[in-house]
Amino acid sequence: MRQLLCQPCMTTLSLGMTWSLGMACGSAWATDYPTEQVYFQELPVVLSASRLSQPVSETPNAMTVIDREMIVASGFRNIADLFRLVPGMYVGYDYGNAPFVTYHGTTDQYARRMQVLVDGRSVYLPPFGGVRWLDIPLHLDDIERIEVIRGPAAAAYGANSLQGVISIITREAAGANGATVSLAKGNGGISDVAARLGSSGEQLDYRATLASRSDDGHDLAAMNDGSTVRHANLRANYRFNMQDSVDFQLGYSDATHASGMAGRVTDPFRDMQTETSFQQIGWLHALPGGDEFKLNYYHISLDYRDSAEQALEKDNNQVHRHELGMQHTMSIGHANRMVWGGTVRRDTLTGTVLFREPQSLRLLQLFAHDEWRVMPSLLANLGAMAEDDGMGHRNLSPRVSLNYHLTPEHTLRVGASVAYRSPVMFEQNANTAYASWRSRPFMTVGDLRPERVFSREIGYLGELAEADISIDARIYQDRVSDYIYLDPQPTSPRIFSFKNLYAIQYQGLEGTFKYRLGKHSDLILNYAHQRSNCTATGSMTMAQFDPYLADYIVQCPLNVPADSASILLARQLTPELQLGAGYYHQEKVQVTDAQWPQPLMRRLDLRMAYAFGRQGKPDSGEVALVVQNAFQDNYTEYSNVPQKAGFVFNRRAYLTATLKF
Repeated sequence: MRQLLCQPCMTTLSLGMTWSLGMACGSAWATDYPTEQVYFQELPVVLSASRLSQPVSETPNAMTVIDREMIVASGFRNIADLFRLVPGMYVGYDYGNAPFVTYHGTTDQYARRMQVLVDGRSVYLPPFGGVRWLDIPLHLDDIERIEVIRGPAAAAYGANSLQGVISIITREAAGANGATVSLAKGNGGISDVAARLGSSGEQLDYRATLASRSDDGHDLAAMNDGSTVRHANLRANYRFNMQDSVDFQLGYSDATHASGMAGRVTDPFRDMQTETSFQQIGWLHALPGGDEFKLNYYHISLDYRDSAEQALEKDNNQVHRHELGMQHTMSIGHANRMVWGGTVRRDTLTGTVLFREPQSLRLLQLFAHDEWRVMPSLLANLGAMAEDDGMGHRNLSPRVSLNYHLTPEHTLRVGASVAYRSPVMFEQNANTAYASWRSRPFMTVGDLRPERVFSREIGYLGELAEADISIDARIYQDRVSDYIYLDPQPTSPRIFSFKNLYAIQYQGLEGTFKYRLGKHSDLILNYAHQRSNCTATGSMTMAQFDPYLADYIVQCPLNVPADSASILLARQLTPELQLGAGYYHQEKVQVTDAQWPQPLMRRLDLRMAYAFGRQGKPDSGEVALVVQNAFQDNYTEYSNVPQKAGFVFNRRAYLTATLKF
């Protein structure tokens, strides 16, 4: 296979050579070089990369920030769709009510290799390790921004950050004064309504949201995939004094997801009922000198039930997660900031199909990260996470990066890290042999090793202030070993398990180009060019099945789209009129559990909005028209069943109206 990056170039990313380069350049800096404050330009400040507040030019990883303006301009109704705006990300739908999101491809419908957080709360849940995006009790209008770490981040967030981290940050309670009502109506059964009420006081701030979201799913008579989701969300902040405050959140969602496929006896048309709730409380104590101490606890419950007793593919499970975490941020002299802390988590799961007995898992984590300003123009980020995943694995995930400011506007980043993905409950302990779950019985034998990635990257961030242009680009190479794959067992009838069977190498380049067209007007271009190749590192339990593994190794390069891109235009045409346009392009890709590759796809979405009144004030609002796949392009979807083969997403149009009281 044609190599994208020369090996000598990637070799320079080794830690020893990186430090040598930094020290050798020391003589180039004059003694009167500007202080570090010069480098804090008008750049996004993020919180997720290292658990420290940093401008994106000083983070240890490549970052994408999806802000409020991007969320609005996209016209998307689902949180998962927003990640089409991140270079290198893939968004697919199993059913029309079951989206999944991954980075760098090589995924199935459960996309279990990215950590997903909402205000620090992990929603990457057992038993499969995926995210039930539509069941998160969160309305799009309550999202302040989304920070995406593009690349392994286990040093900050532990196992299951193998490919990266999605961190969703909701609006502060203090920013929601007054009442707001919004409606959406369109074809495809789209019918949404939401109401939000908020108030700010001297000591207490709160916001509360009630919402309902419905549509008919895909436009396929053979699939039963409509959904109705109702949810409530509350966030409140109480300040005891200048040093201490408590942030309290709770949410609840109740959903009906249609399920079933025409012609499949084991998967008849029926409804799935899900209930999701969470409670979260955090205490923040401000210390002298800007230091702080945080203590956080949350509980998540997820209950999903199948209404058809005769369905062999039903999922009946109850999940509970409890997590307690602490974090201490402190300054060490004038050149060091440090954050350290730990978490303890307990997951429990009961189910009627997936396991013979209830499952329980305890996770322990201890992390530390140091931001060391070696000199005004050179910053080192050093961190590590020690973790006990509760399955007998103890992992240490280190990360190091150097950020060198060529000038205040131009920064180079060089980094290397190690990260892990622990097996999920289903891979480690599933026992569905008596139920033929998903038309394929599983009885896993355990003894799986965590998947491990060694990642190296070179990044560049440039700010051309006079031209209103910013550029964020990187080249990378990730080597993943001990990849977990299906393994048939010597039984009759055939039973499947999982085994560490191969290794993958990813390499590529990706970047974001942003051009500021004026106030509230931007043009954002994202592009990713990537390659993957696989090598068998083990043999299947039954050697006669090794040819199937060999076939997969051959198909491995198709597991990532060679090229993908998105363009988002947010244009303020007049003080009242705004245009949003999003174009999405993706080359051929083979999702690992799909029966056919997803061919080249392209799609154009349009949004035209008219605002009235003084925005943010009572009696103000907005009316907007959104058209998805406006030109009826060949936008196909992931497909793992014959009934969905060749499915093309039809044009969707809907009107939205928002009024503030």
